[in-house]
Amino acid sequence: MKKIILAGLLAASCNAQAALTVTDCVIREPAPGVMMTAAYLTIDYTIDDEVKALRLPSNEAVLGASVDELSHSIEVHKTTMKDGVMKMQRLPKYFLKEGSNIMQKGGVHIMIKNLTKQPKAGEAYPLRLWMTYQADLQCNAVVKTTAELNR
Repeated sequence: MKKIILAGLLAASCNAQAALTVTDCVIREPAPGVMMTAAYLTIDYTIDDEVKALRLPSNEAVLGASVDELSHSIEVHKTTMKDGVMKMQRLPKYFLKEGSNIMQKGGVHIMIKNLTKQPKAGEAYPLRLWMTYQADLQCNAVVKTTAELNR
């Protein structure tokens, strides 16, 4: 445990950082009366030699997310198919692989539950991703209809 804490402090105090960028940040417009929806995005993750030298115990991970204007109940989920039945499973951590990590419909995504208001297509909301070692990532999530997302 001490090694993990030390590695985290060292990573936070060091100038070396893994490059993390968020693109394609969208929220699906929910159907009328439905009080949940999902957010999809792409996280590009690259590690430089200085970060590799830190020998962190694991890759960077998404620990959770927030969209304060819409909900306080947000989880990272993974959709799986088993015996012809689609199921969603909450992920306490989503470990990033080096390269593009795509959160999309039918895979890993951000589940926004207990909406406090119905987001409408064309609106945008700040979405924050909570990271393990790096500062939280932020993006402006544009609300799109299901038809727009399927294009």
